[in-house]
Amino acid sequence: MRYVVVAVWLLGTLVTRVHSAEALAAWLPGPNATGDATIAGAIDTPASGATLPTNQLLAITGWAVDTSAQGWSGIDDVQVFSGLMETGTLVSHPSVGISRPDVAGNMGNPFWSNVGWSGTLDTGALSPGQNLLAFYVHSPAKGWWYTSLTVSVGSTTAGAAPRLQVSTPQPDEQVSDRLPYYRVSGTATDPAHGPTAIDYVEVWLNGEQGSDTGTLLGAANFDTRSGEWFVDFNPAKYPQLSSNLYVYAHSAVTGKRTLVVVHFVIVDRPL
Repeated sequence: MRYVVVAVWLLGTLVTRVHSAEALAAWLPGPNATGDATIAGAIDTPASGATLPTNQLLAITGWAVDTSAQGWSGIDDVQVFSGLMETGTLVSHPSVGISRPDVAGNMGNPFWSNVGWSGTLDTGALSPGQNLLAFYVHSPAKGWWYTSLTVSVGSTTAGAAPRLQVSTPQPDEQVSDRLPYYRVSGTATDPAHGPTAIDYVEVWLNGEQGSDTGTLLGAANFDTRSGEWFVDFNPAKYPQLSSNLYVYAHSAVTGKRTLVVVHFVIVDRPL
C-alpha cells in the first residue's frame, strides 16, 4: 500500500498526517484555479469502475477540504459533470457542509468536522456504457479543482423503479429541535403494480442505508391504498447542523429500490 503525507496548519502549528494514497483522490486544476494544489478529499460513492443501474436516482457522497484554509473546510460548492465542466453536462449539484467527524479525526483538524458533501445522481442523464464523471469542488481562495472516475451504466432491465416523493421536509427546510417530534412524509408507488407492491420505505439520517455513518430514523408507516407514508422523529436527539435524509422505497415485485436525498437543517429555534 502507498502512503501520502498531508500537511495542515492547526492553530498556528504545521501538522502532518499520513494517509493511504488509495483513500485520497488526485485533484487537478479546473476553471479559475490558482496557486498550489492544496485540495484533499475523496469520492465515497460511486466507486471507480462501478456499474450503475439505468434510470435510477443514486446517492453520491464524498468529502473535500482546502488544506490551506483556516477555521473551516475552505470548500463552498461541489458540482458533478458528465465529462469536464467546460464541455460536459451538469448531472448533480450536491449539498456541502455535511457532518464527517471521521475526517476531522483522521486528518487531525477539529475544524474539518463538516467537510462532507452529498447529492443524488439520475443515471438516466448518463449514456449506456462507460461514462466519465468529474467531481468539481470550489475554494474561494483557489478556484475550481476536480477529480474524476469512470462508471458504466448497465442495460435497462424489466420493470421500473418505484416512484418516491418526499413532501416534508422541503429542501433546506429549518427544523426546530424544540419540536416534540417532526414528521417526515411523502408517497411511494410501483409504476406498474401500485402501492401494494411497495414492501418497505425507510428513512435514514446523514448516511446511506446500512452505512456506518447513517442513523435509521425508522421504517415508515405505509398506507398500501394511497401510497402515503410517514416517519416521526425527535429533532432534539440529534445535533444542530446541516443534515441529509436518505429515503428508500423498495418494490417487492421488481426488486428495485429508489433513493431520494433531502437536505435540511436542525436548528435551535423557538416554536
